[in-house]
Amino acid sequence: MKLNPNLIPFSIARSYLAIAQHQENDWYRIHPAGLFLRTVRTRADVPFVALLTPILKDGTILEFENYDMEPDCFCARTSAGSIEFTFLDEATVLAQSDNANLGLRINFMSKGLMSQFLFPIPRPGNAQPDGTLILANANKNRARFLLAAQAGKFIPADPEWDGRCSDNMSTDIFADNDSTPFSFAIKEYTEEWDGTVPSYNFNVAREKNSKAFNDFLNGIPSVAPEFEETRQQAAYLLWSCIVAKYGLLDRDVMLMSKNWMNRVWSWDHCFNAMSIADGHPEKAWDQLMGQFDLQGEDGSLPDFISEGTTLRGYVKPPIHGWTLRKIIEKVNPSVEQLEEAYYRISKWTNWWLTRRDRNGNGLCEYDHGNDSGWDNSTVFLDLPPTETPDLATFLSIQADVLADIATRLNKPKMEIEAWKAISEQQIKDMLNILFDKDGKPISRQAYSGKTSYPETLLLRVPILLGDKLPTIIRDGLLNDLKSDKFLTNWGFATESPASPYYVSDGYWRGPIWAPSTYIIYEGLKACGENELAKKIAIQFCKMCAKSGFAENFDAQTGEGLRDRAYTWTAAVFLLLAYEIKN
Repeated sequence: MKLNPNLIPFSIARSYLAIAQHQENDWYRIHPAGLFLRTVRTRADVPFVALLTPILKDGTILEFENYDMEPDCFCARTSAGSIEFTFLDEATVLAQSDNANLGLRINFMSKGLMSQFLFPIPRPGNAQPDGTLILANANKNRARFLLAAQAGKFIPADPEWDGRCSDNMSTDIFADNDSTPFSFAIKEYTEEWDGTVPSYNFNVAREKNSKAFNDFLNGIPSVAPEFEETRQQAAYLLWSCIVAKYGLLDRDVMLMSKNWMNRVWSWDHCFNAMSIADGHPEKAWDQLMGQFDLQGEDGSLPDFISEGTTLRGYVKPPIHGWTLRKIIEKVNPSVEQLEEAYYRISKWTNWWLTRRDRNGNGLCEYDHGNDSGWDNSTVFLDLPPTETPDLATFLSIQADVLADIATRLNKPKMEIEAWKAISEQQIKDMLNILFDKDGKPISRQAYSGKTSYPETLLLRVPILLGDKLPTIIRDGLLNDLKSDKFLTNWGFATESPASPYYVSDGYWRGPIWAPSTYIIYEGLKACGENELAKKIAIQFCKMCAKSGFAENFDAQTGEGLRDRAYTWTAAVFLLLAYEIKN
């Protein structure tokens, strides 16, 4: 399997570090294009640890001309030879050259940042630095980095120390002689350096990483031969985006990306959990429940979580009951797990019912587009709070799932019936308020009562309810989905291409997204439209095989947009590719 190093960062499971290209057209343009050691510990706008530049012994600066990437090794080629990277462990990157004349410049790019410095230190037992150890305080990245040469010597640039920090944090590494190329380790420390120096064999480290990935890959269900290569690429993306529990994280979790979207949002994680449930049930459970470790006392979930911060200014839609049902179809959770899920998802459901129905009409509201997950959908052209039928759909399904779990856990009959009543009432109120007399879905400004008919796929999400919908409404939604209103050669556009608000790279105003595709796919199956569902699944899988696992895709061309290595896209590919085969 070959991976695309232009799109996917090189990393391993549980690491916060990555080797990745930064290109001139990337959205973050403060740093120059080039190859970087990056971290996902910090905000998405400061992931850069150090720029990696090839250099000859005579001082000639070279360029990396091309890259090869496999799960266990990243190879960067120059006109004078290659430099390879692998991981010794989750905190340590290894680098080696194949030419004694080829060196590497490691530039921590600290200009203008306080409390940054780089200095040589003695190897343990030596009185003076011998050029084999460098310690970099990269406060911007919440870490220190030890650079330890196994072969070769570091030559630091003039530190230009101003009494409190250094504007120049750069060092070159070259071979000691004409026959032994350099080899060194970069180890991340989130606390003080402990005085140890990494010891390693590069090839042994590669083999360890290869085995770890293959163990994960073996737990990913098989797919049709035409999608096997893409399956392996998707598995690598999911595996490599796992980070270790640390800080605010009580479990290992899977980030959305080790590019820019280096967080876990409170509905993205659901798709990742579903995709690995067959072969990695414990990992899947951690992906589902990880958000609930940071659940508020009031029952709300944060918008996103990471090792260092959460955001509670927004929430995300309550798809967790639906997700749990899908996971239960694949695995058999223990009683303890079901109790945990029942308690947490019950609190989450009650938060919506008690905190987000401010006008008391039975329908909950989104306070912002971000709460829906469809951030800038045309549903939110009018000032929120906004009532939409997708939210009532998710809450109805969630309450129905809670009733099922309560039954399995032998909860009181009154408790079970209460969840069933909530499920039925959500559908009833949705039908009465958010569909017109002709069965067309609408959005509604919660306080003014103003209604509108935005041409967004979001309003078609109630198709998930299948035969619980009246015939006139179900048929109307299906007619929209079968026509060219949303359907393109690559799948369902999130805004109708005929809409005046459609934009090819308009985020939720046009592009195809993985979660909306999978939700509508499930809705089509619920309505018995298996042929169209399969067609959509094949289109999406072919798009991923063509364009990778982008955050979203141009609905007309199928080209990838925004973050180009997004885990929920890989997850939905795996879910759909597996179902196509079966």
